[in-house]
Amino acid sequence: MMAYTEILLVDDEPHILRALKRELRRFVAYIHTAESGQQALDILSKHHIGLVISDYRMPNMDGAELLINIHQRYPDIATIMLSGQADLPGVSRAINAGALSQYVSKPWDRDVLCDTVKTILTHKHASLPNDTLTTCLSKEALNQKIQGMAVDAKTPWLVAIIDNQGTSNLNDTESVMLGNQRLQRVSEHLHELEVFEWYRIADKFIALFEYSSEGHRLLSELIEHLHAAKEEKGLSMQLMLSALRSWQELSFEAIQARKADKVPLYDALYWLPCPEDHQDDASLVSLIRDIEAKHFEAFFQPQLNIVTNEIDGFEALVRRRLASGHYQSPAEFLPLLSQYRLEDVLTTSMFEQALEAIGRLSQAGYAKTVSVNVTAKQLETGFVVDVIQHLSPHYPDEIAHLEVELVETDRLDDFSLTRQQMERLKSLGISCALDDFGTGFAGFESMCDLPFDVIKIDGRFVRNIGQSEMDEVILTSVGQSARLMNVEVVAEWVENQNQIDFLREKGCTRVQGYGIGAPLSLDNIFEFLANFKTPS
Repeated sequence: MMAYTEILLVDDEPHILRALKRELRRFVAYIHTAESGQQALDILSKHHIGLVISDYRMPNMDGAELLINIHQRYPDIATIMLSGQADLPGVSRAINAGALSQYVSKPWDRDVLCDTVKTILTHKHASLPNDTLTTCLSKEALNQKIQGMAVDAKTPWLVAIIDNQGTSNLNDTESVMLGNQRLQRVSEHLHELEVFEWYRIADKFIALFEYSSEGHRLLSELIEHLHAAKEEKGLSMQLMLSALRSWQELSFEAIQARKADKVPLYDALYWLPCPEDHQDDASLVSLIRDIEAKHFEAFFQPQLNIVTNEIDGFEALVRRRLASGHYQSPAEFLPLLSQYRLEDVLTTSMFEQALEAIGRLSQAGYAKTVSVNVTAKQLETGFVVDVIQHLSPHYPDEIAHLEVELVETDRLDDFSLTRQQMERLKSLGISCALDDFGTGFAGFESMCDLPFDVIKIDGRFVRNIGQSEMDEVILTSVGQSARLMNVEVVAEWVENQNQIDFLREKGCTRVQGYGIGAPLSLDNIFEFLANFKTPS
């Protein structure tokens, strides 16, 4: 960090100042000079000085008095006293006051002076938890943080690196002081995002965060904040991301070396490359990159109201778009998402895309409901409500057209808590559906004890209409129970008119399946609605 440090030389003899500048200019960013104690104090009030080197014998205010004054005002500034043997009693005053970091005798030895300056500045940067220029935490603090983290291998911790573009060029073509002023402005802008703890290494700012649903939101906020810095303040910054383990392997020095050699550091989505032996990190990065790039896309399967013969809404189903342009089914990617505990992030993305779809449909004159699948844990813990409340300011008119669909894969542990969460959803105008009714944990207990608005009959029963008398009895019973409880019935996997006629007779109001329409991309929804004809 010495390359960014400004120092101050104080001596009433100009030729001594010039000689000192020649000795030290190779080691620090900028050297200020003052010919009196008062002039030195004025400079200190205007600049971030890391080290003061002062002569002892000066008129009006001697070196000891100056350094004591500096220590009282700026206790983090390191100090060196240059003096002859005859001045030792006066130097002792500064030492006793704790205002002196080091004493160097006159005439100085060049190597001794340079080594002393380097040692003091190195120790100073290592000992201070915060960088005095930007108030960010130090590189040493970052290393201690990482060493103290008990990181679960399945917990996706990421490193955000802010590369302050243009600082090196500003240092080279203008002055390091201007470069430091830019670093201060960048730091002030980043600290507006109080949720991040920022560390500074040279001209880069570092933050650690866990990639979760909250981390997904924080990353979006950070990207928006960096865009605002460029648009509003003219501060151009590049965001680089890395998995924590891979970043430790790359090391900051390796990143700097690659940049100096003009080797590309990141791809279009800001990711640093993973080392070849970190294939697990490569898989994780690929997942997160695809989430942030919205390559986990919502496809919308239409639902037909078989009473009005109109499309009432859609169910959002996720597909992963690969680099080849083909799509990967959930059965292929959900196990990997689960391995890294990224289900919440995916669900957040699905809510975002569902609300965007509702908004675009509304603009086109279609008031349609879109349902999003959630797990029992996500509903029970309040995660679903939290996500929706976070998104509601951005989609105030769309929220009421959401339907939350509880999938049957998990058992509900606390019906009372789940009921409270469902009531909170209902207070927002959101309907609640129970998916895959009749299989897994989705049965009559859930329908009776929880305030569902909709139950969705599992497709296996629908598929056996006309083939299994027992399944038809079950469908009849479900329809009767739902009617008594004032719960709407939706059927999945509908493929033909015979199934629709049977389901209508049993009280079903909505159906979906390839007999109505395949899952559609958002752009294709509008053409489907414009050309849709009721099956006959």
